[in-house]
Amino acid sequence: MDGMLLHRLRAGEIGAFTELYNRYWEALYRSSLKRIANADDAKDLIQDLFVTIWTRKDQLPQAIDWEDYLYAALRYKVINYIQADEVRIRYANAKLAESDALHPQADSIVALGELEHLIDRAMDRMPQRIREVFRLSYAEGCSPQEIAQRLSLSLQTVKNYLADAKAIVRRFLHDYPAAVPLLLLGLAGFERFF
Repeated sequence: MDGMLLHRLRAGEIGAFTELYNRYWEALYRSSLKRIANADDAKDLIQDLFVTIWTRKDQLPQAIDWEDYLYAALRYKVINYIQADEVRIRYANAKLAESDALHPQADSIVALGELEHLIDRAMDRMPQRIREVFRLSYAEGCSPQEIAQRLSLSLQTVKNYLADAKAIVRRFLHDYPAAVPLLLLGLAGFERFF
């Protein structure tokens, strides 16, 4: 069966190519997805593999076990993809380091704005009194004692409200994985809230 398929493929029969593709693409896709974990890139690798087979159909070995051949070819495609990806990562890291050297505060300024926006959105979810206490602490930098005096609350109530507000902000930020790098930057003025 493999020999007949190979013969038809070498003759340029598109039906043979379609049969080969339909028989193996799904298993090859699952195999590549296990190794690179990106669905689009895995599909691209399989497509590239079959394009290579079609364009080099005259160079295929005389006797072929399609399953072995295709998995071996896929293994080389995956290795090349991973190596190319490592090169892209090293290049991107070098460019980032270069950018950081030229504009060391630019990322912090952008991150600060993003974090402030997320905290404002979290504050919208707070009950009004807790939001008021948190805003005095967060926006105006008031101490718990100052807040207690300004709002005629006990110091313990202010501390409880601040603890509740911090919990709300943490829960809110937990739903936004993009906030993790912002928090890791340790932005001045925010660490007291986390």
